[in-house]
Amino acid sequence: MKKLLIILMSITIMVGCTERQHPLLKQAWGLVEDKPNKAYTILGKVQSDALTDADRAEYGLLKTIVAYKIHGINIVDNDSLISASIAYYNLHGDEWHRGRAYYYRGMLRMYRYDNMQDAIIDFKMAETIAEHADDKDLKNRVYDILHHVNIISHNRQQSLRYARKWLDNSMALNDSVMMLKNLLICANAYADLDQLDSACVYLDRTLRLEKHADSSLLPSIYATAAIVFQEHGDEEKALSYMKKWEGTSSYENIGFLTLARIRKAQGQYDKAIRLLKVEMDMPDRDQKTRMKCMELLSELYELTGDKELTLETKAQIQAYDDSMKYVNRAMQMDDWQQKFDEVRQTKEFDYRLSWMQSLIIALIVVVTLAIATGLLIHRRKVRRLSNRLDEDAQRLSNHRTKIDELEGRMEHISNTLLVGTQMFNQLQQRQPIAEATAKEQQSLVDYFSQLRPKRWQEWQRKYSGLSTAQYIFLIMQDDLHYDDAAIAAALDVKRTSVRSMRSRIKSRER
Repeated sequence: MKKLLIILMSITIMVGCTERQHPLLKQAWGLVEDKPNKAYTILGKVQSDALTDADRAEYGLLKTIVAYKIHGINIVDNDSLISASIAYYNLHGDEWHRGRAYYYRGMLRMYRYDNMQDAIIDFKMAETIAEHADDKDLKNRVYDILHHVNIISHNRQQSLRYARKWLDNSMALNDSVMMLKNLLICANAYADLDQLDSACVYLDRTLRLEKHADSSLLPSIYATAAIVFQEHGDEEKALSYMKKWEGTSSYENIGFLTLARIRKAQGQYDKAIRLLKVEMDMPDRDQKTRMKCMELLSELYELTGDKELTLETKAQIQAYDDSMKYVNRAMQMDDWQQKFDEVRQTKEFDYRLSWMQSLIIALIVVVTLAIATGLLIHRRKVRRLSNRLDEDAQRLSNHRTKIDELEGRMEHISNTLLVGTQMFNQLQQRQPIAEATAKEQQSLVDYFSQLRPKRWQEWQRKYSGLSTAQYIFLIMQDDLHYDDAAIAAALDVKRTSVRSMRSRIKSRER
């Protein structure tokens, strides 16, 4: 009966919240994805001064999303509106809105203010919220942007990680087109890491879904296939996909070096030489690509029988290799000089510090002599000053002791929260914690009290004298929504023990 009453009250609250939603905001939500211009017009009619706190937070989120959809994030002057929305959702829950607020503030900080560090923090918060709530739409957006961020940051391992997470999410959505794109992204990510076997596996899976690709995606698929198979040594496959790529009438998504290799395999040496020269003339090519071009050019000249150009190219390769070694040595010398300058500056600083210390000591000696002279003349007065100095010294000592105690407490709290975070992550991942020590269990409870203050206060009011283990039971049951089997597995106990613990907790209700 009590459970039924709680369910009815929850439904009533939900219905009430729905009824209280601002009608213009509700209308804007229905248009924001497909017709953002109409949503923008509707938001212009909202009188923001008359909104409740909840509606104001929703209004701030909607304004940011609509501005991004219509004009890109550059139209937003500052992040105060969306930050106010985040502050509200952090206090009052609502993970759906909260996750999107963090995502769009991250987009604003990255593209409007070029603040990559804070943007990544917001994206990671959105990722945590999306994964906790299994919000597949938000996970799609977050994995996309984090994959992109790690690509431009040249963090290839992380870009691969998010490419795979993005792929898993598209498979969960059973979206064939999205799966196709993400398989291609994974293939490229593995190729960037020179893991060509894995790249070929993902590429084969991509090609099995080729029928779902549109005309804009097919050139990328064929180009990637030609590049990866050629790098992997399968010239026959590379050539076949090169022909398919040529059939799309697209001249993008493939490098001149790969084209030259395939033209060489076709026996079209002159075309290969021209392609390599175009590649080498490009100013943004890295050292590795330039060296590969020169080596292939040398082979082509040798195949065409041009001994003079062959020797000349080999000499250029040697000179280029020597110049790279010289550059590396120059960089090492520059690094050595920088370290030398740092050591010299440190010595000069130490000398100045020593000189200042000597001056301070000399001043202390002079002051001490002056005080000693003053003692002889004003003995009584100095005695009082001495007593005051002793008192001040004692107070200073007491303050230092308190500061040391506070620092110790802060370190203890920091360590406790760190252990608590790790334990909570274990619970979220459904890992057993039966072997955790009493200290680790208490750290988990302390961390949860800071993570979910409202729920913790609710438990404090509802129950009296619960043990650490009972609080951990409540965390799994009420916050993580474990069933009895999951709780028993986490604590390494029988399910009867779980029911018994629930009864003991119920007996502690005030």
